[in-house]
This record gives sequence, C-alpha cells and structure tokens, in this order.
Amino acid sequence: MRAKVTDGNGGSASASTPEDRLAALAPLVPDDFFRITIEGAASVLRDKANPLRLNLFATAIRMLFEHVMGTLAPDAEVEACAWYRPIEGQAKPVRAQRIQYWLQGGLTDGYLKDELGLEPQELRAGLLRAFNKLSKHVHRRADTLVRDPAEQAAEAEATVTAVEELIHAYHDCRAALIDPLTEGLDEGAVDSLLSETVLSIDELASHHTIDEIYTDRTEVASIGPSTVRYCATGTVSVTLQWGSNSDLRRGDGAELDECFPFQCLFDVPLEDPRDLSQAEIVSGVDTSSWYGDDWRDDGPGEEGSSSEIGAGGADLIAWLDGDDDSERLDF
Repeated sequence: MRAKVTDGNGGSASASTPEDRLAALAPLVPDDFFRITIEGAASVLRDKANPLRLNLFATAIRMLFEHVMGTLAPDAEVEACAWYRPIEGQAKPVRAQRIQYWLQGGLTDGYLKDELGLEPQELRAGLLRAFNKLSKHVHRRADTLVRDPAEQAAEAEATVTAVEELIHAYHDCRAALIDPLTEGLDEGAVDSLLSETVLSIDELASHHTIDEIYTDRTEVASIGPSTVRYCATGTVSVTLQWGSNSDLRRGDGAELDECFPFQCLFDVPLEDPRDLSQAEIVSGVDTSSWYGDDWRDDGPGEEGSSSEIGAGGADLIAWLDGDDDSERLDF
C-alpha cells in the first residue's frame, strides 16, 4: 500500500520516491521514536552521493525493528499479561507474543471476540506477516556494502514497501481494536472529572463554581498488561470568587468567569475496560493561561510581579490590592 501525501491544492497524490513515502507515514506511526527514526531514514536515502547510504538506512530500519521488539513490548509487560504462556525452549517471549502485546496489550482473545466482535488471529496474522517481511530486509543489508545505484534503489524500494505495509497494518488493526473501546465513554468521563477539577482551580481563588464541563474527545492512550489508559480532553467553565457571598453583596469581593482546558487520564482494569466505575482517575485542569504566555514551570520570572499574569488576573490582583483607580471592576 502506498502512502499518500497532500499536494499544493489540498488534494491527495502518491508519494513517488521511497524517501517521500517514508516521510508520508509520520502521521500513522505509534510514537515519537518511530516518527524521528523514519524521518532520519528518509533523510539518509536522499543523500545519493553517500556510499554508505543503504547501510545507514538499514541501520535506521533495524532501530525500528528493535523498538517494536523491545521498548514497545518489554519482556516483563508481555509476561505479565493474562494470555501469556511460555514457549518451551524459549527463555523470553517470542516474536508472535511481542506482536500480540504491541497490538492488544493484555486484552485477551476472548474479550476481542466476545465484546468487540473481532477475530484476533486474523487481525494479528497480517501484522505478523508484514513484520516478518520487514525483518528479512532489516537483517540483510546493514553490514553489506552495496555500491551499485540500481541495487541500492531496488533494496530501498523493497524495504520501504515493507515498512509501509507494517505501519498501515498496525494502524488499521489498532483502530479496529480501540475504536469500540471508546464508545460511550464521554459521559462517564465528565461525571468522574467533577470531583477532581477543584484542586488546581482552588489555587486561583478562595471559592469557585463549576458551570459546565465539555469533553471534546476521549481516546485510548495505551493498553498495558492489566489496564487500559484513556485520555479525555476538553474544557471546564468556572466562576472564580474572591471573598465571601456577603463580601460580594457589599462590593468588597469579586467574581470572574473563566474557561480552562482539562486532560483526564483513566486507568481501567482489563477485566471490563469500559467500566469506568472501576477506574483509577488522574484529572487535571490546565490553569497556565491565567498567568500569561511568559509563565514558566518554576513560576514567574520576577517574584511578586504581575506583569506576567494574564490580563484578567492582573486587573483583578490590582483591584484586590487597592492599586486600581476604579471603585470596582465590571465583570
């Protein structure tokens, strides 16, 4: 399957050279290491004058291969899965088991069949075929010097095709698996978020009221040996209040409507990965917009300065400190 790139008119066109086809795969890869490595491999292929061009390219592709076999499917995590059974004569998980973990984590074949309506053996077969095909190219050329341009071009073409097939197979199989898991999760994520948002907002005002929570999307962030981690993102609208209700009535307090982005992470046991009542939830509201663009992780550049605080925050602080000329703010 050839990767697609966007032409200057917003249309779709086939990427013709192996290096362009590699670069076009970037949106489909599973992580940053994959993306950086294929971009590096594409850059090496463009250097036609380098006699080690094919060797360096093969080394980059081998790094991808080892990344899948090691980083994305570590021994300890594969062995911790409920479906894992040691293979006689093998001290570590074998390739097929690592591919299974890369695709479905600790989810059992029974769950994929009964709950998601998938055929796991068929799902993994295409992925394993693509991986085995790539393996042949990875181990063939890394240590062999090939000077003939035609032979270099033929080997690069075959290897890039194998990379394309692997990434497309993984992307399609993974989508078939994770899309059903996210169905119907948004409402539960919103309900669970309510009790967790207060912590970071409490740092901004003495009181606050949550007016609305809008969940933009919920997706599977990762599947481990025992849990699925979901990530829900959206915005929370709040009313920040300084002073008590009686202070407000006397004109000595203040209220301000604000909207903050949030990101919620849900770790749900694999026994029933759509049951959010069993979730371990880590929820956060990003309040950095309150402090302005120059706010750093370790605080403002100058202690006590309000110049780096957002416009609404700066006006409010000036008013609360008695430095504002007006009698009160218009909120």
